[in-house]
Amino acid sequence: MYQTIDFLKQAYTSLKSSIKWQTQLDEFDIIFLGVLITLILHLILNRIRIPRRDYNQSYWTFIKSQVFLALINYCPGVQSFLEKKKEEALKSFSHSLDKYTTNKTFKIPENGMGYDKINERLKSWIDRDSKNYYSGKVSGSLYVHNDQQFIEDCQEFTKNFLYSNPMHADLWPASRQLEAEVIKMTGELFGQEKEAIGMLTTGGTESILLAILAYRNWAEAEKGITQPNIVIPETAHAAFYKAGEYFKIQVRTAKVNQKTFTVDLKDLKSHINSNTICIVGSLPNFPYGTQDPIEELAAIAKKKKIGFHVDACLGGFIVAFAKEKGMNYGNYDFTLDGVTSISCDQHKHGLAPKGVSTILFKTRQLRQYAFFSTATWSGGAYAVPTTQGSKTGVGAAGAWFTMLAIGRKRYIELSKSIINATIQLAKQINEIPELEVCGEPKINCVCFKSKGNINVYSIHQILTSKGWNLNTTQNPNGIHISVTQQNIQNLKVFVQEIKEAIKEIKTNPSKYKSGGDMGALYGTTQKIPDSKFAGNALKLYLDSVLKL
Repeated sequence: MYQTIDFLKQAYTSLKSSIKWQTQLDEFDIIFLGVLITLILHLILNRIRIPRRDYNQSYWTFIKSQVFLALINYCPGVQSFLEKKKEEALKSFSHSLDKYTTNKTFKIPENGMGYDKINERLKSWIDRDSKNYYSGKVSGSLYVHNDQQFIEDCQEFTKNFLYSNPMHADLWPASRQLEAEVIKMTGELFGQEKEAIGMLTTGGTESILLAILAYRNWAEAEKGITQPNIVIPETAHAAFYKAGEYFKIQVRTAKVNQKTFTVDLKDLKSHINSNTICIVGSLPNFPYGTQDPIEELAAIAKKKKIGFHVDACLGGFIVAFAKEKGMNYGNYDFTLDGVTSISCDQHKHGLAPKGVSTILFKTRQLRQYAFFSTATWSGGAYAVPTTQGSKTGVGAAGAWFTMLAIGRKRYIELSKSIINATIQLAKQINEIPELEVCGEPKINCVCFKSKGNINVYSIHQILTSKGWNLNTTQNPNGIHISVTQQNIQNLKVFVQEIKEAIKEIKTNPSKYKSGGDMGALYGTTQKIPDSKFAGNALKLYLDSVLKL
């Protein structure tokens, strides 16, 4: 007690003498000291890397992640243990891929390989792989309808453009024309009857990247925004996160209504601020196949004077032709005030070969913000519309051939069959007592979750053993199937095998408790406090894919 009193007396005396010393300083001394202290603190803080909390990370999750990283970095033996586990995972992934890797080639043959030998390899690969992608049990992936003659005719047409390069429009004017016509035909589907303002890309990811790049450059040039953010539903495609990482844009995610599985508008609006450059809506979203409220989102974007991107990569060709059949999906195209860009994939329900997509813009000015050009390069003036420089004309040729060969009437029929099959499938799954469909999917995807004690990943495990190639979702755990012309005839079998799987799980509950590989994967990643660390762990698989 007496020691505490002595300490307080000494502290008071020190403080008093400090104040007395300070009063002896003139104004210049005080300013000089203030600047000096500020500079020292600035240098110290610049040298110390203070971890930053992700925007959507709660403070408690942030603290847990930092503790987790501290344990990894500073606890003896943890780093070596993790490195060992990484090597084991890499070997496991490589082994699973190696089973399907035959006749490996490690270097260029000295005298070249004969065509007979090359074609022999090709035949063995096609004979093996076609049993997978033509099985009729695959979610998405292959969208073309079951018409072998059409596929062969498309291959015959597109092979003429293998060595063409649309970048050199003077040498390959036909390739340039094909590209421009595909953009025009696609733009017309989305309310651009007079002039289609777009670009042809390699797929939905590139289309989304270019859209976000355009918004970033527009916001910097027109509004002076140097720390931009975009606000997206948490169900928006992963390509938006990729754009954020590539272009240093903060990605803010809005919650999804757990009943409708569409974006919560109130939550989305709460994330918008003066640095927001655009918001996003999906038509439909990939995880659940539900359609975000496009008209309401357009109104928000218009009021806030920001961009609004409609991601119609997955369902664009379905809803565009369903509209002509009188099916109502609301207004979603450029006739709706507030919509400023739309992405749509020809290689999905446009039924074209991989990979071709279109990014459309409301105005030429906005599109130009995605272009790249330089007039000062020593190699001469250089300008390209997309991320690519030289490229083959095959993508444009495949889309052009497909759109002309199929025609509007056939597209309408095919779209209607996908919509009807999707609605019917959702209805049949909802009738299974143990399961519940997420929201009300009405375009081309269905996702279902468990209502009780059944581990939905165990259903996935059993369906995989029966030849199905399906997607799994998380938050909530679910199984997703994208309805295509390839699997549409097997959907009755799909529902029946789901019922059989549930029966088998109930008979052997201990066997299927963990949920198989998917249960282990998501169970592990969800337990890791640091999401970036979990993401880096997934990159091990990519290392395996690129390794012989």
